[in-house]
Formats: sequence, C-alpha cells, structure tokens
Amino acid sequence: MSTGLPARKNRLISFWADIVNSEYLNIIRNALTLTLPVVIAGAVGVLLNNFPIAAYQDMMRDIFGEGWRSFGGYVWNGTLAILSPVTVFTIGYNIAERHNQKHLLDNVHPAILGTVAFCSLLTIIEPSANDFAIPYNWVGIHGLFLAIAASIISSELFLRFFSIRRLRIHFLSKEAGAAMSIIFSALVPAILTIGIFALFKAGMAAIGVKDIHSLIYDAIAAPFKNLGNNLGTALLYNFTRHLLWFLGIHGSNAMEPVMTEIYASAMRSNELAVASGARAPFIITKTFFDTYVSIGGAGNTLSLLLALFLTHRKSGLMRIAQISLVPAVFNINETLIFGLPIVLNPIYIVPFIATPMVLTVISYYAVAWGFLSESVMEVAWTTPVLISGYAAAGSFSGSVLQLFNLAVGFLIYWPFVRIAEKVQQVRFEAAYGELLSLSEDMAGACSNLTDQPGEIGSMSRALANDLMDSIRKDELFLEYQPQVDCSTGKVVGVEALLRWQHASIGRVPPSLFVTLAEETGFIEEMGLWVCDESCRQTREWQDRGITDVVTSFNVSVKQLGDPDLPEKIAGCINKHGLDPSNVKAEVTESTGLSSDMGHNILLQDIRHMGVNIAIDDFGMGHSSLVYLKQFPVAMIKLDGSLVKDVTVSKISSDIISSISDLCRTMDIDLLAEFVETEAQAVALKSLGCHVFQGWIYSRALPPDECEQVIRRGFRTY
Repeated sequence: MSTGLPARKNRLISFWADIVNSEYLNIIRNALTLTLPVVIAGAVGVLLNNFPIAAYQDMMRDIFGEGWRSFGGYVWNGTLAILSPVTVFTIGYNIAERHNQKHLLDNVHPAILGTVAFCSLLTIIEPSANDFAIPYNWVGIHGLFLAIAASIISSELFLRFFSIRRLRIHFLSKEAGAAMSIIFSALVPAILTIGIFALFKAGMAAIGVKDIHSLIYDAIAAPFKNLGNNLGTALLYNFTRHLLWFLGIHGSNAMEPVMTEIYASAMRSNELAVASGARAPFIITKTFFDTYVSIGGAGNTLSLLLALFLTHRKSGLMRIAQISLVPAVFNINETLIFGLPIVLNPIYIVPFIATPMVLTVISYYAVAWGFLSESVMEVAWTTPVLISGYAAAGSFSGSVLQLFNLAVGFLIYWPFVRIAEKVQQVRFEAAYGELLSLSEDMAGACSNLTDQPGEIGSMSRALANDLMDSIRKDELFLEYQPQVDCSTGKVVGVEALLRWQHASIGRVPPSLFVTLAEETGFIEEMGLWVCDESCRQTREWQDRGITDVVTSFNVSVKQLGDPDLPEKIAGCINKHGLDPSNVKAEVTESTGLSSDMGHNILLQDIRHMGVNIAIDDFGMGHSSLVYLKQFPVAMIKLDGSLVKDVTVSKISSDIISSISDLCRTMDIDLLAEFVETEAQAVALKSLGCHVFQGWIYSRALPPDECEQVIRRGFRTY
C-alpha cells in the first residue's frame, strides 16, 4: 500500500520551485549572483585588513608602515562599499532582458535600463553633508534593501513609459546609425523615470525627511528602546537582524544602535565587574553573539557550509561552498549571503532566521546552568571558531559549545539544503531541456545558443567554456558504430562518433556540444582531435590484425574554412602510419556545405591524398545532385528520414531507388544509416542498398566492444 510520501515530497519541491522561480525573485537572485566577483574581491580586502593574528598585523605594519590597511580599504571602496548601485544596475539589466524576451519588436538595450535604475537610486540618496558626494555608508551593503526596491520600481516605470509609443523619439539616419535610434527612443522614458524619483525625494525633503535610509534604520531600531538585557530581547534582536539580512538590509548595521546600547555596554559592564573582583552581571553580550551565535557570520552560515559540503559532494552548490569556506572561517560570509544567495531566497528564510534563535537559547542556558562562564573579554569578530570560543570563555568549554552549536545548525540547515538542491535540479532540467530543443533546430532563428538571453544563454556559455577544457580533462572520447555489408554480415567500416561526458551533467548530446563548438570556434581543435584519435584507434586495430575496416570521421563545414585542413589530416594519418585509404572523411550536407570553389578545392586536396569523401544525410537537400557533380564523392549516406519511411512511403522508396541507380552509374558507394528493423533492411536491400549502419546491427560502441563485433560479424539479409 502506497503511503503517498513521495507524492507529497514532489508537491513540496514543486511548491518551493514555483516560489523560487517567481519572476522578480529570479531576477533579484540572478542579479545578486552577478555581483559575486565584486563581493569576493571585497571579502578578500576585508580579510586582509582584519586577519586576527597579532603577528600578521605586526608584520604588515613593519613592511608597509602604519597605513598598510589602505590597500584593503581601497579594495573595499571599489567593491562592497558600492554594492547597492552595482546591484541596481544588474537588476535593471536583467529586467530588460526579461522584457526583450517577451517583446521582440520593442526591445530595450539592457545597459540603458540598468543605467536608468542606477541613476534613479542615486537621485533619492542623501549626499554627504561635507562635500556633497555620494555617501559610502548608503551605497554599500547597508543600502541594499532600498536599492532593490528602487531598481524594480524604476525599471517598471521606465518600461511603462517606453510602452507608450508616442513618448519615443524615432531617430534613424545613415550618418548616425541604428545605435542613435535606440538611445533616442529611451530618452523621454528615462527623463520621466528619473524625474519621478526626484519628485519623490523632493516630497520627502518637504516633510522633513532628508535621509530615507536613516528613516528606515531608525524605525527598525525604535522598538528596542527601553527593552532590557534578557533572553526575550535577545531573541527579538536576532529575529529582526536576520529578517533584515534576508530582505537585503544589512541587519548588523541596522541593529547597531541596539547592539551598542544593550550588548556592547553589557560587555563593558562585565569587564569592569571582573576587574573589580565581582561576578560578571550579564550573560548576553556582543561577544556572546559573535562567538556562539554568528559562527561563520550572520545566520551561523558555517553550519550551512557544513551542510553544503556533507549533503552532496557533487552538488552544483559545492563550488560556492568551496569559495566561501575560507572567509567564513573568519566570520565573513558575504559570498554566501549574495552568492548562494540567501537574500530573498525563500528556501533559506526559515533556517537562516531560526538557527541563530535556537543557538541563542542553547548558549544562554549553557551559561546560566554553569557549563561555561560569562564572556568577560572582548574577542575580535574575525577570530576563527574554536579559538574565539576558548578566548571568550577562558576555557575549552567555549570551544565545545561552538562545536555543539555547529552541529545543531547543521541539522537545521540540512533539510533545506536538500530542498534547495532539488529545486535547483528542477530549474536546471527545465533550462537544459529548452537548450536541447533549441540545439536540435538549427535551421530556425535560434542558431546562436550563446547569444540567447537569460538562463539559456548563461548555460550555453558555461557549457561552451567547459567544452573548451574537455580535451584537457579527458572528458571527450570516441565510440564507433559498425557499417555492415548485409549480404555477408561483414563489418566493412566504422564511424567514429564523438561523445562528451561532462563531469556534472553526464552525457551531453552531440547536437548541443557540436553547435557550441562551432559557435565558439572550438570546432577546429575538436575536429582535429577526432581525426587524430580515430587514426590512433585504427592503427591499434591494425596492429591486432584488423586491416580491412575503414574508419570514418566527421568534418564540420566550419573546418572547411581552414585552408590547412588537408595538411592537418595528412599529419594525423602519417603520425600513426596509416594508408590514406584506411580512413574516410564525412561531410554533412544539411549543415551548410556549399558548392563554392573554396570547399571544392579543399575536398579535392583531401581526395588526392587518398582519403575517401562521404556525404552524410544525402537525399533531402535541394542541391544534393550538385554535390555529386562538384565534389569528389566516394560514398553517400542516405538521409535518415528516407530510411525511416522506406517501408511506409512509396515516395521515399522511389527516391532511394533512384539514388541507388545513380550510385551504380557513377561508381559511388551507398550506405543507409539509422536502419532499425528487419523490414527496413529487406526493403533497402531490394532497392539496391547493401551497406547498413544502425541499431539493427549495433549502437555506437567503445573501442574494445567494437573490436569484438568486428571479429564476430553479423547476420545476413
């Protein structure tokens, strides 16, 4: 009897996937991920300046002087200190790409919308009082919440104005070019959008609110005034701080007045009490939070890292975890906050908020029940785990509590990491499926996969980069499909078929990776590798006594643009000591082979070397017969659609019969691909085709298995 648990689990995953994939959350998540290089660079700068080892600090001061922290400060100024406007731009850019997918005739240049969003944010930020400059405190992480809101509102306003065609200035001339038309069409919508933000800023100033950021932060801190230092206040503090982080507000800075007034002053009171010989009066202090609750940074993200590492070692999240590990050891977790991301990620809201609250309770009672003493010495916030615990408690009991808290945090995060991975798989499979569909329809408008917008384009570019490293990683390999004379059952040839075993996603279909190779220009290197490897394997078979099998390798039409191609093929043949007649070059008709003089000369040169030429997918192209006249063809391979329909379509059988007669007249070999059934084999043989390649005999095989079937042979028809 079914329990229904798998169905409920699938519904839960689908529910989370629907939330996570909601349009704006998806846009914000992508935008935050795009800022990851900037975030990591900034985290490195922070770590350089705050590495908590006195010997390191002294060494840097001795080498570079008292101002040695300037370098890390400059890095911070150019990265985390301006993260808000950077994020605004990337959100606007992503919204423009989403708009362009839906409105093909009303495209907006993404950089224009990103710039408008950027300027809209700066319009409402209160400048520094001293020099009327942009205040760093509100354009960094602290201002991220308002930045996200401003980018979405400004982008939607701009697009609303842009949709009104009367607001566009049409400008197209020979002298200015199309670029000026794009700029002028966005001119009025941009002015109106920025103008609305300026009016909003002026209205706020008129009612006495000059600094909108300060208004938000003061409102957040207000409920904590007059609250005492107790467990309830600590839980409320942690809930608020981490909810703000989740919403994109720098929770630690927003709650800094509370931290200073309640918990930093409690730390000073403890220090004074111990110095006077009295017992420390407060359990919860700034060091209490830094040491036992915020292990790895806000949200106890070191526990999240443990969950990422231990749950699935081959997970796609592992790379982010690896990058985040070293900063997290020193309680710097921006790479996880913005790279995973945690900000506005519904999956992580529960553990990110709940974990610190649970650890607050555990740590509070660990002190209250005497397991460890109150914190009486301030510990630098960048001090690594275990060391900070020992320093705060004055004994190993502090380190033991940290280990226990890490374990508890891991148990809280673990199921949500599993859900996140499942949701990511759903997203990946949907995008990957769409990418495969596009790659299989190269005759349509989607012929350039790496230029596709959104996740499809990002995935294409990532796969293209992986493909260019695939030879070095030994991910490419060849399988060989036998070509059999149906009258004798003897294998007369094999076709070398390229395969790609991607480290993360497994087998990638050739239709996809060949397309990516052609788009990126990698096809020439990859094609030459196929030629060399197939020649090497042929030599190996010959050394084992198999001397009468011809190995075919595919040549992309893109390779025919290389005038040195014949010389490169000859180099592979000579390298392995083969006779040119042992190999055959296949060119596919349907991929753009032209009858121009350049292709003709190259193929003539290859044929003069003694290498036979085969035309693949022959019979359905409008210029098929022209190829027989223009090119030195030794074999043609029937188009698979003709073979598939040979038993049910008289037209297909008549075409095959005509091609067979033509081949006999011109002394050209004929081969039928994709032969799958006995009925097809019998029909093809009756029409004059005797050499078959297809699953009726064998799928493509690894070299050792292919050698076995070559020696064994097949049945006859």
